Formats: sequence, C-alpha cells, structure tokens
Amino acid sequence: MRTLRPLIAALVLLVSAKAAAATPAFLASQTEQTLSFAVTRNGGPIGYHTYAFRPRKGGFEVRVEADIRVSILLIPFFVYEQQGVEVWENGRLKSLDYVTNDDGERHAVKAEVTEGRMRVSVDGKPATSHPEMIPGSLWYPPSPHLTMMLDPGDGNPTPLKVQLLGEDTIAVRGKPTRATRWLWDDGLRRELWYDANQTLVQIWIRGDDGSDIYYVLK
Repeated sequence: MRTLRPLIAALVLLVSAKAAAATPAFLASQTEQTLSFAVTRNGGPIGYHTYAFRPRKGGFEVRVEADIRVSILLIPFFVYEQQGVEVWENGRLKSLDYVTNDDGERHAVKAEVTEGRMRVSVDGKPATSHPEMIPGSLWYPPSPHLTMMLDPGDGNPTPLKVQLLGEDTIAVRGKPTRATRWLWDDGLRRELWYDANQTLVQIWIRGDDGSDIYYVLK
C-alpha cells in the first residue's frame, strides 16, 4: 500500500530466493477454507482482507480480496483495493494474477513459474524473466532464508528481510492463542502471527503517519 509504506524502486535480482515452501498444516485437510480479516487503524475499522483456499489436483488455489479505505471527517483520502488468484502445486507457486488499485496507482500483474524461472507481466507489457520467488501475500509462514519476493501489487522483485521474533499469546476470535511472531520487512515493516496449525491469525503494520494498523481474524 503506497500510503502505508515507502515506495521502493524495482531492483535487479542478483540472487535466487528460496521459493519452495511446505504446504501449511491448516491446508492438510484438503477442504475449502477462508481466512477473513477485519483491518483496523488505531482501533477503528477501515476495511477487510480475505483469503479463500480451494483444493485442486496437486495443490490449491488462493483467492485474495482486499478493500481498505481511510477517511478524515468523512472525506476519503486513501483507498486500497486488490483482487488476486494464486495457484500452488507441491508447495511452490505456479502462477498468480492480481489487479490492484493502490490509492489511484493501478496495476495488473500476471506471473507464471516454469523450471525455476518466473515470467512476470505488468499491465499487459511483455513478460520479464526472474529467478523463482514467492509472492508477498503473507498468508503462509515465512522462512528466515527468504531474501527476495515478488510484490503482487506492482510486479516488482523486492528485497526481503525475515526474522523469527518469538512466541506470544494473543487473542484470536476471542480466545487466548499461542502464536509464533515473525518480522516481514520489504520496505514496510510488518509483524505476522501464525498459530500452531501455521494459520495466519494477525498482522501489525506501523503506518507512515505512526498509526497502528492491525489485521484481526474474524
């Protein structure tokens, strides 16, 4: 989100990120599931972000939808909208298709992964080739070995810092829940919490204006 993070330039990808990831435990049941988050800013609601998982042969499909709007005195000054589809097979991303409106900056990003290479097309332009990367969609537990990711909002390969921060007990759907907390820093610092089933249960972001932004699992 442009208002919630500093913009970073597209960088030349010099090393290949380790893009493989084991399928999270919460998807082992091979049933359709949805993670629906209320997004708050300083305690007040500003939108939603959802992930809908559907099993498919050899893996699963993820449908992502977000609508976030910040207003002052009923006057909107920030809008973030996103719709996306990811296809995963055997713990690896195979393709993605995202459309994003980042406060008026609009992009359509498509990517396909074949034999360790990722071809990325932005706004219908000819595809560029990169080493395989994970998308920055946050729903999966990260690995501390990750150093690059693909921003699904603008199609840019982006340097990434990931760090395990420890264990916390947080309220999830009104119940105390033990969760593992991670730092995810791609220019915007986020803290992510995952429960014992590797389910994303909370996100914290410090806004550019110092506000506290939380994604709270409904």
